[in-house]
Amino acid sequence: MKRFNIVLLSFLITSIALFSVPFHPLKPVSYPKIFSGSSDIFSRQNRNGNVPDSILVLMVDFEDMEFDLVADYPDSLAHDKVYFERFMFHLSSFYYDASHGNYSLQPENYTVWENIITAPNTMAYYGDDELSLERITEFAQDVFEIADAEIDFNNYDSFMIFHAGAGQEAADPDTNLDELMSTFLNRRTLQAGLDPENDDFPGLITDDGKVIKEIVICPETEWQPDFEEGDPNYGMIGIIAFLWGRQIGLATLFDNDSSNGISYGIGNFGVMGTGAWNANGYVPPLPCAWSRLYMGWEDENIEEISVSTSNLTITFPMANDDVTEKVYKIVISEKEYFLLENRQQNPDGSTLQGEPSFTFALLPEEEQDVYPPGHPHAGEPRFNFMENTYKGCEWDFYMPGLGAYDGNVIDGSGLFVWHIDENVIDEKFNAELETNSVNGNASHKGVDLEEADGIQHMDSTVDINSLGSAFDSYRQGNNDYFGGRNNPFNGFTSNPTAESYYGGIQLEIYDISSSDSLMTFSVRYPWSLDGDFDGENPFPAALIDFDNDGRNEIFYPMPNGKINLWKDNELLDGFPLWLSLAINLTEFYSYDENNSSFLLPCTSLNGIFTALYEINYNIPNYQNALFIENNKNWAGPVVVNPDQNSQRRAFAPMNQIDSFESEIKILNENYEQVNSIDFSETKIASNLMLKNNFLYSINQDESFLFRLKKINLENNDVFSSELDALNDVTTDSLQILAAVLADIDRDNLDEIIFTTSDTLIYVFKQNGEMLDNFPVKIPLSAISIPSIADVDANGFLDILIGGENGFVVIEMNGAISKPKNEIASPDSNYVTAGILAFDIDADIELEIIGNMSRNRFCAWENINNNNFGIKLNYPVSFSDRSITYPIFASYADSADYEEENYFFISGNNGTLFRYSTAENENIEQPVWFSEFANLQRTASYLGELPIDPYENSGIFIKENTYFYPNPLSNIFDSSIYKGEVQNKTITLKIMTSKNTEVKIKIFDIAGNRIFKKTVFCEKNMETGVFIDADKLSSGVYFAIIKAKGEILKKKFAIEK
Repeated sequence: MKRFNIVLLSFLITSIALFSVPFHPLKPVSYPKIFSGSSDIFSRQNRNGNVPDSILVLMVDFEDMEFDLVADYPDSLAHDKVYFERFMFHLSSFYYDASHGNYSLQPENYTVWENIITAPNTMAYYGDDELSLERITEFAQDVFEIADAEIDFNNYDSFMIFHAGAGQEAADPDTNLDELMSTFLNRRTLQAGLDPENDDFPGLITDDGKVIKEIVICPETEWQPDFEEGDPNYGMIGIIAFLWGRQIGLATLFDNDSSNGISYGIGNFGVMGTGAWNANGYVPPLPCAWSRLYMGWEDENIEEISVSTSNLTITFPMANDDVTEKVYKIVISEKEYFLLENRQQNPDGSTLQGEPSFTFALLPEEEQDVYPPGHPHAGEPRFNFMENTYKGCEWDFYMPGLGAYDGNVIDGSGLFVWHIDENVIDEKFNAELETNSVNGNASHKGVDLEEADGIQHMDSTVDINSLGSAFDSYRQGNNDYFGGRNNPFNGFTSNPTAESYYGGIQLEIYDISSSDSLMTFSVRYPWSLDGDFDGENPFPAALIDFDNDGRNEIFYPMPNGKINLWKDNELLDGFPLWLSLAINLTEFYSYDENNSSFLLPCTSLNGIFTALYEINYNIPNYQNALFIENNKNWAGPVVVNPDQNSQRRAFAPMNQIDSFESEIKILNENYEQVNSIDFSETKIASNLMLKNNFLYSINQDESFLFRLKKINLENNDVFSSELDALNDVTTDSLQILAAVLADIDRDNLDEIIFTTSDTLIYVFKQNGEMLDNFPVKIPLSAISIPSIADVDANGFLDILIGGENGFVVIEMNGAISKPKNEIASPDSNYVTAGILAFDIDADIELEIIGNMSRNRFCAWENINNNNFGIKLNYPVSFSDRSITYPIFASYADSADYEEENYFFISGNNGTLFRYSTAENENIEQPVWFSEFANLQRTASYLGELPIDPYENSGIFIKENTYFYPNPLSNIFDSSIYKGEVQNKTITLKIMTSKNTEVKIKIFDIAGNRIFKKTVFCEKNMETGVFIDADKLSSGVYFAIIKAKGEILKKKFAIEK
């Protein structure tokens, strides 16, 4: 097909500067929210690969406005049936090219109805902006009621109305208010306008039984009635393509929600953004990579990348190339990724009078229109709306760059990096929502362009480049690196950075070539290993010296019985191995340091038998089935005795499947059974706990009552305590999720701490009595296996429980601390990964680390008395979610390197990641560092009790006894909170070194007592006394605080 280079379409006003299109009106990005719905009929969930192919097009005029049926000024076209058929023809060309021929509308796929329908009211009536929703839906209802007499709507699957008059979206603000706004109506919109209280509203029901749920409404023209020569004029191709995009299931990608920041979404880089107005609406750009991928049009042209890969090649969307990829998906996580595409504005390099030129297919010479004499391009072909076709044209020519509206004409072609978050898309893109606002939040879009110039122009409404610029694509000579904060190739600061919305990621896209129809680039991911497993994995990796060569290897079992073991990042010979009985791992494995053996509790696929496996470097095939049992299941992990001199090396808890009987198998150092502890009337209801030669379990009888069992391993004597406080509320469905052992009240006798399925935490003494102030409701939507540490360094061990986007620290008196600001966007899993306490920055204070929702490895620092804040450079995101504790260990990638310390993250789908701790080489492994405390799964705190920092203090710990805020300033509050006063309470925080009553008296400056209270303070625990300051006047106040004969004086001020 012959092609030609053309500068302007024939119906663009010739006074407009060459290649410079005026700023499109602001109106099109300000649709009323209700008009931002999407198609349900042709949504991705419902269309099954189908798109509309039986389209009915209706021509509708008004009482006071008829179609311009005379070919006169300004567009010299008669707006009749043939005219609207031509629009459908051009619409077909656009989507044929955008879909790589997958969506082809032929003339037989659309019918423009011959008879013009006259609506029963004026255009101004239907265009009333104050009643826009009600009137536009009434207009649709009126039209279909009139047409019902002569049309069988069952012959059509989609509907479009062209009405007489211009579209209000092209009018200057506050002008031509009688016009209708072009729109797409879906069932939800029709309901909102016609029958808002009826959630069962089906749509418009016709006499032939057809229910019409979705309608596209467009004007006959975008030329405004008050148009004068020299005014900007607007075409309709872009608006029609945009609205039809919504009909076929595409999302609106401009910012249609001003309540949370204003942006232009994807700007002029896609027809579903503001690109519908490129070239004044005459030449819209192709849909962006995500839109095309969403529709399935790039299924044959996309490659997914999740590992480091060099020298990838990519061509542009309309290239006649079925081999080279047109889109790359660079995985961040299952729901988040970057899409890369090569967009070329002038791929044929054509010029006209030395300037780049828009190209379209020419008719034979004798049929092709040309510009008349006297025109700057006299004799050159011009586009004839009724004769020429857009098919195969350079749709992207008028994107920012060559289509610049700021006069800065530069080719903006290159590699576009789209940041996609399907979490946002899934939440915001739904036909039943009034507004589908995929890009409604300027700070967290579902489809966002990573602007290569590092300036977020499209998140501003005042910047000259707010619709995009020529410098937003990656290419040599502009920006050829997308990755970390520092470009390793030139040492300069890099912006933008390749970050997840949920945390930093160690991902780089580099070596980006010059802009061309064929571009190249490379991708570098951080270190990772792949265990080749699909699905959730609750079992962590472990780093141990498996082959006794003095260097750590990585052991990583999968739930399906597949065992991976890596040395120098390569699988050791013989791995992966499969457990010999085709059996699943069902409980946490344990590690016996004395034998260098892993012990794996397993269950057959059908649940008929259980087995215990040993994995050891020195046995044939590295594996051995130690025993097999029928009709039993595991009650928890095998517990390994860390005492290498004990003949009782391991303890295997098992329940009978069909009764309330259970046993604990006792194994010697060779893992031979030497004894057992049998429970004839109770099942084991928790994991085992081991400390100081005593074994603990919580058992349950057939009445669902719980008992604490304490077993003396010297003689196997069993002591039983009723847990009355738990039994008073127990039900047949109540489960103990995890049990641990620690002395949290410093009485030199460990408490039993456990979480239950009703999200409570219990703390019991060994005699069965519950500790005061327990149970405590865990204020998290999901909970984890507890860990133990003295987080606040007050000498008392705390209970740490992780959640989806935060955590809680529970003290021995039941007091709860949690982060003031949790990380955003939690998932909804019930069980989470858990948290640990590490000093990761050598500041002698413990940080909280853990794997949270959205694949985030997080670290919080204790800023001030358990006021936790996210630590700098955290969270860090990985491509798979982890539901296990982080692992701290040393590792070297080969024998040529020294081992370095890392945090390792065990992910779902068999993945393993790591995060360097190079900034602090002196991190120490805490006492509690793994699920159930350690790899022996003793579930007990085996370290010394923390030092009591206040042992030699007086009664009052003065540095922790103070008023806050001090001063209490309403003036300051009002200045920073827009006239509102936030703080009306002042808090006296008290800490004492002993359990004691404390008496408080507060006096004003005149000596009048204005407050008196007695409180009980527990040793080393912060107590808060709240004082209502609402009725106190400005001034200085004095407090006398007294306990056990010691007096402390404090003062505070109020400023109103």
